[in-house]
Amino acid sequence: MNEFTEKNRRLLHFYCETLRTIASVILILQLIAVCAMTIFTLLSKFGHWPVNMAITTFLPSYLKAIFFWIGILGLAQFVRYLYENNYLPGWILRHGDMFFYLYAFLTILEAVWIYMANDHSPPFDIRVHMGFVKVFSIVVKVMALVGLGQILRHLMPVIKESKSLV
Repeated sequence: MNEFTEKNRRLLHFYCETLRTIASVILILQLIAVCAMTIFTLLSKFGHWPVNMAITTFLPSYLKAIFFWIGILGLAQFVRYLYENNYLPGWILRHGDMFFYLYAFLTILEAVWIYMANDHSPPFDIRVHMGFVKVFSIVVKVMALVGLGQILRHLMPVIKESKSLV
């Protein structure tokens, strides 16, 4: 592992900085979109259908997208933690397992939110829009996120120990 990081230090540094830059820009744009949607909702007529539809459909997706880009920032911290010897993991990386668990919870919450907003149609109704496939994909995604959280929780101490041995 050390040979790989030494050989590819410049590439890893470029990859880390690119991830951080892109994720930061998109995260800021996502936060602006959530704020704009909230302000638009407060300023418009509350009972208007398109506004309610926008809130019930897009707001959970925007919030989940914010968590996705925070996760990308965590990935950049992980790459930097691998190639720099004196770098201590950032806050996102230190709490990465909890981040994955929260992201899995938000995935379930988004599915339930859309289910309730659409009057019990997709993703849960098998007769409409292949609901079984959507439920199955949600379950697989949640299980993968919880598994990644477990892996990260057990991987970080191993990396820290291997750095102290070198």
